[in-house]
Amino acid sequence: MKKILFILSTSVLLSANVVAQTTTPTETPKQQDFDKKFRFGLRATPQPSWLKSDNTGSKGSGAVFGFGFGLMMEFKLSDIIRFQTGIGGDFEGGWITYRNDVDFNAKLVVDKENNMVEAKDGLKSSEYELVNGSTQYIMNERKYKTTFVTLPVLLKMMTQEYSGMKYFMMFGGELGIRAGVKGNDTYAQGIKSTITGTAAAVTTTVSELTRTNINLGKDASAAPFRIGMNLGLGTEYRIAGSTSLVMSINYFQSFTNLMHKDSDYLTKGLDNAPNASTGWDFAPLNQGLTARAIRINIGIMF
Repeated sequence: MKKILFILSTSVLLSANVVAQTTTPTETPKQQDFDKKFRFGLRATPQPSWLKSDNTGSKGSGAVFGFGFGLMMEFKLSDIIRFQTGIGGDFEGGWITYRNDVDFNAKLVVDKENNMVEAKDGLKSSEYELVNGSTQYIMNERKYKTTFVTLPVLLKMMTQEYSGMKYFMMFGGELGIRAGVKGNDTYAQGIKSTITGTAAAVTTTVSELTRTNINLGKDASAAPFRIGMNLGLGTEYRIAGSTSLVMSINYFQSFTNLMHKDSDYLTKGLDNAPNASTGWDFAPLNQGLTARAIRINIGIMF
């Protein structure tokens, strides 16, 4: 991705240089509006996004097509440098596939109301996976769906105007505030516990191996903040006065973990150690999920 951005940025700069050598810009009163010190605008952002996992128990397995929108604010620092910020909402996500073989699986238990059961050390089987109505699942795949309020802080380098067009590069950081994280699960196996009266629990294999819109907020990172990098290339076309159509392609990468480093609900099922007197010693699944996205920004500046 870095190579692609480098090639694109080099092409834009070379193109701008050729235009500058062959075209003499004609400054007009309208162009002065184009360069006013403060501008604001709106954006709409279709964006494929995906997740990268940094542990051996799971791996990223596909992108989710999301969407974003927001307000942009731009301040002129010099003839070629702008400072851009704003506020927006971005809906992203990605697919994660969990390892499942003779040496490893990821286990999840939900109660009869489909709430995830926290794997607390010391729980006995009768308090964990063998509670009446509970179901033990072996994880296969999870689609994460996230919502963030985003606050970009970008430097924008622009060329002069040629025939109503300007070209730019931008780079900087982005702060995200998590507003929600949900998941859609598919399972390799499910076993439900049923207790009648004082009888021992009876376990049966379940046929429904999908669940949707699971609230994962309790297993998300304790700090609801995300810090990331934002790089982009784009162009502006002046429509009239200071009003222009803006288009850019940006690459976003987060540096902070979306979830708890050690899950409170997903465990390394084969490594969980039962003890008849003290209950289970759970081996939490390690989670290290960071986001990536290609953002196709379409907007208008005033």
